[in-house]
Amino acid sequence: MARTISVLKWESKTEVENAVHDIKAEMDREGGLSKETERAMQHSLMVADPDLTEHFLKQVREHVPDALHYFEEHGGGA
Repeated sequence: MARTISVLKWESKTEVENAVHDIKAEMDREGGLSKETERAMQHSLMVADPDLTEHFLKQVREHVPDALHYFEEHGGGA
C-alpha cells in the first residue's frame, strides 16, 4: 500500500525525528526511498531552520546512514 509523505516545514525536533522514522521505515520496507519521499524530504530539509537541518542530518547519520546519500547535495555529506 502506497503511503503519501506530506511536504512540510519542520517546526520541532519531534517532527524531524518523525521524518527520520518515516525514512527508516521506507528504507527497511522498500530498500530505498521513492522519488516522492526523496523530494518531500529534500524540500523540508531546504526550508528548515538551520538547527533542525543539523538535527535531521545527525539523526539520519545515526539511525539510517544508508539514506544519507539522498541528502548529500543538501549538506548531508558534511
